[in-house]
Amino acid sequence: MKHYITTIAFVCLSFGSVIAQSAQMPLSKAVDLAIQNNKGLKAANLRVENNEAHAQEVKDRKLPQASASLSYSRFSLITPFAFGEGEDGKPLFGLPKGGFSATMGAVSVKKELFGGFAEKAAQQSADLLVHASKLDVQRNRQELVYAVTEAYYTIVKLSRSTDIINQNIQQFEAREKDARNLEKEGIILPNEVLKLQLQKHNLELNRLQVEKARETALYNFGLLIGVDDIQAIGVDTTLSSTPVALETLNSFLLLASQRRPELQANALRQQSADAQLRLIKSNKYPHIGLSAGYNYVNPNANFIPEANTFINAWNIGLGVSYNIGSLYNLKGRMNTAKASINETILQGQHQTDQVHTEVVTAYHNYELAVEQQKVIVTALQQAQENYRLIESRFRNGLVGSTELLDANSFLLQAQLNLINSKVDGRLAYERLLKATGEN
Repeated sequence: MKHYITTIAFVCLSFGSVIAQSAQMPLSKAVDLAIQNNKGLKAANLRVENNEAHAQEVKDRKLPQASASLSYSRFSLITPFAFGEGEDGKPLFGLPKGGFSATMGAVSVKKELFGGFAEKAAQQSADLLVHASKLDVQRNRQELVYAVTEAYYTIVKLSRSTDIINQNIQQFEAREKDARNLEKEGIILPNEVLKLQLQKHNLELNRLQVEKARETALYNFGLLIGVDDIQAIGVDTTLSSTPVALETLNSFLLLASQRRPELQANALRQQSADAQLRLIKSNKYPHIGLSAGYNYVNPNANFIPEANTFINAWNIGLGVSYNIGSLYNLKGRMNTAKASINETILQGQHQTDQVHTEVVTAYHNYELAVEQQKVIVTALQQAQENYRLIESRFRNGLVGSTELLDANSFLLQAQLNLINSKVDGRLAYERLLKATGEN
């Protein structure tokens, strides 16, 4: 009795979520729904889009800068103006004293030919951050997949446990009838019947608690996978007990180092920090630029001027500039960039240690789960045989209800342990896959 009550309390308190079994939803479909509807994953995808937009901005800045202008002005000359002299002695171009209107236009194109490798560094940094954010999405997907898997198999565990409770209630109803018959024959005392009735009521109480836990779990599981009406959805309670043969621990550690998205993302962020440092250092180099333009001046009220009454010219130029302040005012920015690089390096080392710890723990937990399942299967066979013998003796009036209750408690404990071991083994393997970045 005591062992039985402890088991039920453990099940109800440790796994307070279960889903009603009706229309079954495969785990793969639950995972797909979660990926489609999860708000955290959508937010991570938006961060990727934001980084892609920033990378496009950097790329746009590498294009030549072009501008055009057109203006109309009214001028008043204090003195006449003449330009050049023709064969007839008259000026080639002249403006008399007084007022006149003018239309002016200009088109210019500029492109930096060399900026101390700033454009390349900025583009590399932006592109690396895009890839890192995509790896963040991949990590979030893996975490979500495992969360759905864990919730799903925990529900399976509780669903199967509920079935066992119902089976035990039916068995107690049959034993109660047998006990009443034995009581009428004077083989057992009335208190033996009361013990069976009390145990049956305790089972019914536990069943009620689990049913209420189901309702809560349905709501929570619906939130996780993004489904509003999940009351009519159940889970596939089929459990495979076939263990998976594992490779060596070192092989899993190597896979984790190569495939864990957060480690890859941190390596990319380190490269991005290096590119940011190069971007700052680019200010120490001279900048060389090429420019070209066209200018149009029409000192006439007519938009289309008469011959020899307007000026148009084109120009092309090559310029060199150097920021003298870069010789003394970049120390702070460079120290900040170097600190950022060192921080990402230390963060990567810390993440690597955490990942290795996670892999080692998951690997050993799975080995433990496999060994425990072997022991529990043997214990279940022994509990079934013990219950069969005690039940036979009870029906013949050779033992009382106390022995029967103890035998049932051992059997129930073994049945629940087997379900728990199967689910725990499956989850342990899923944790190992997640630890290596393979789920």
